[in-house]
Amino acid sequence: MILAKYQPETAAGWLSAREIRKRGYFDGEVSPLNLLAHTCCHEFAHLLQQVAGQRHFGSVHNRHFYDILDQLHNSGAAQSARAFLQKQAGERELSLPAQPFSPIHAEPEVSQHQWQVGECVNFGVGQRQRQGVISRVNSKTCTVKGTGVSRGLLYRVPKVMLTAR
Repeated sequence: MILAKYQPETAAGWLSAREIRKRGYFDGEVSPLNLLAHTCCHEFAHLLQQVAGQRHFGSVHNRHFYDILDQLHNSGAAQSARAFLQKQAGERELSLPAQPFSPIHAEPEVSQHQWQVGECVNFGVGQRQRQGVISRVNSKTCTVKGTGVSRGLLYRVPKVMLTAR
């Protein structure tokens, strides 16, 4: 997920990028730093939503969730999270670019390949490359059952990160 949010082509497919643009978080600017900070806030909003008893099957990204997420952004909490991540990355000499990606005016073509259940795929890079078999196809992601060293594990992988084996 983190690697996918470093490239404009793959970042655009994530809900977090669409939320930043459409709801105007971080002035609508999508960058790796803004995506990571927003993802932290997004997941924290789910925690607060759950504690409040407002997270229900089939109604996860609901009005209550977005009320919480908007509050995190409007209160300055999201900006504080962003500043903290930027400072920590700098101290560790980690690349976490704040430069916004060029505007993306249309929803991306997630993948030209029509993935099918049962297809053998690779995903990840370097030592973290994994292999598996697609067990479910969603609009933007596939569920992949790991094979080889990943046998027994399930992964939810953005379609743009899959390659055919």
